[in-house]
Amino acid sequence: MIQSPVSTLRALFGATALVALLAACPKGDVGAPCNHGKVEPPQSKLVTFPALSCNELLCVYADSDVAPDAACTDAAQCNAADPGVNRFTCDTTSGQCELRIEFVLERSMCSKKCSTDDDCKDAGALNKVVVESTKCASGFSCTRIQTLGEFCCEKLCVCRDDLDEATVSKIQNDCSTCMQTGCCTGVDVPAPACGKP
Repeated sequence: MIQSPVSTLRALFGATALVALLAACPKGDVGAPCNHGKVEPPQSKLVTFPALSCNELLCVYADSDVAPDAACTDAAQCNAADPGVNRFTCDTTSGQCELRIEFVLERSMCSKKCSTDDDCKDAGALNKVVVESTKCASGFSCTRIQTLGEFCCEKLCVCRDDLDEATVSKIQNDCSTCMQTGCCTGVDVPAPACGKP
């Protein structure tokens, strides 16, 4: 069967419109690498806003492990508990272990505010949330990690690889019951997310 030139043009126009529509759909960047600007290695978790490399301007480092509180002369002493990860370094000036800034950058990822875990997942071809090349192996959870600052008790998309369930559960409970120090108590104005399940 021979198609008329009009039918061919319509099909071509339809295909072009579909490609343009797909290209115009916003693509999520949850899980994309990001940095926190010029910061000293944090004690543990860190949320930076604005992070200009992220769609939602949120860069999250969610690992809760803290450096061993012991004197050191080299990084091997600081990483003795988990030598394969190389998470810590020895600050030769102070002789104390601290987070390795390179590790912080390796595990820092773009994030966004959320209400449920579904907000942190792709929902079909037209609703991409997670970047394709993320270093997060186990997917993202909508959870609270921040207990100070602007994002106190806020739910964010965080890589499950970095979450300590006991810590997450405690923060969740303390925030939802308005008991989280630094967010809900011990401040002049409680954070907006306090008291929310």
